[in-house]
Amino acid sequence: MSETWRDYIKTENLPEDYQLIVGAIGLENTIKLAHTLPSIYIYLLSPDKLFKPAKVQYILDRYAQSCPGKPFNHRRIALETGLSIREIYDIIAARKEESKQQSLFDDA
Repeated sequence: MSETWRDYIKTENLPEDYQLIVGAIGLENTIKLAHTLPSIYIYLLSPDKLFKPAKVQYILDRYAQSCPGKPFNHRRIALETGLSIREIYDIIAARKEESKQQSLFDDA
């Protein structure tokens, strides 16, 4: 296997932010990221904000699929998503309210 200049890249010689990235996704992926997005400032949202829409949709889908033989378990969904039980109830209540308002407009 022949050596390339990339073999001389040492994590400890990279800026601190890049060292964090290497720790999260590895050196090869960090190099790919640097080549793909050169000189571009990236602000990464917190995972809570970034993944909240997917979690909400997951919760609503699980709620819609629930039935007497397969009840919706608020506690289990809270553990799976990392949201509080209160948030789970609030998400479902908000959807019910949206549905209720939508049906009022449909009847008009």
